[in-house]
Amino acid sequence: MLLEAFGLQRDPFIDTADPAFYYETIATANNRRRLFECLAGGRGLAVVLGPVGAGKTSLFNAVTERLVDDPRFLVGLILDPTFADESQLLEAVTAALGFPSCSPALLRAGPRDLREHLKHQLFEATAADGRQAILLIDEAQLLPDELLESLRSLLNFQLDERKLLSIGLAGQAEIASAIVRRPNLSDRVAVWLDIAPLTESEAAGLIDHRLRRAGFAGDRSPFDSVAVHDIWRRSAGVPRRLGALAREAMEIAAERGSRDIRPGDVADATRRLPPSQPATNAPAPPTPVGSNRPWWQRWTAAR
Repeated sequence: MLLEAFGLQRDPFIDTADPAFYYETIATANNRRRLFECLAGGRGLAVVLGPVGAGKTSLFNAVTERLVDDPRFLVGLILDPTFADESQLLEAVTAALGFPSCSPALLRAGPRDLREHLKHQLFEATAADGRQAILLIDEAQLLPDELLESLRSLLNFQLDERKLLSIGLAGQAEIASAIVRRPNLSDRVAVWLDIAPLTESEAAGLIDHRLRRAGFAGDRSPFDSVAVHDIWRRSAGVPRRLGALAREAMEIAAERGSRDIRPGDVADATRRLPPSQPATNAPAPPTPVGSNRPWWQRWTAAR
């Protein structure tokens, strides 16, 4: 009903990190540049923070797409970092970077030998021709605390001018707390990115961008300015919640045979979705020295 009612070729607000729908504001462009330059330059550890639905994975995907298309980089991605021990982590890193699988004897030998094996593979694959190895770990708040020390040890693999392995972590508040509790790790952070909520104008731009990418060809947006304001206010500028509200409001408009989304449709859409969870209920990490308090520690759901 949604596609037919609005002349769309695909769902404009599907909850995936599809690069085709990636919308870049000035802030996200700056974040993408800083993340790319840190990882590509072998500067060490980059951390991307934000609550659920803020766009961390979308930012990772945008950077990853650029990295994997460039032969100068060797890129590995870990989406589920729930490892039982250091050996599992090191085995997963080795596999993610495309290196030969660890032999059973090496796995039995323990973490120290696995680290040496990984170091040798990194040196052989990158040092001679100047390639940069990059490891991206999404949902990093799921990483057991004790394994953060293992990641820190991987940052010790270096040449004179760069790290052999750049590491990017994306996660929620818990990973920020875990990093800040470890000064020997927090001192290794080269880039620390807090993803801010969308402004109202950015929210309007995101909605229009997604509609156009999905095939909408109307002269004007089906969302009037008041409806956009209500979606932005009720979502608190969090992209995933914003998209869910926009999609549901379109469904409601289609059900009543309209191609215009009104504020009443947005109110009805809010009642069809689970209540949003205020980010203040999440564990709030300590603020790194010299930085402002992250926005997602202050945010409360709009009523």
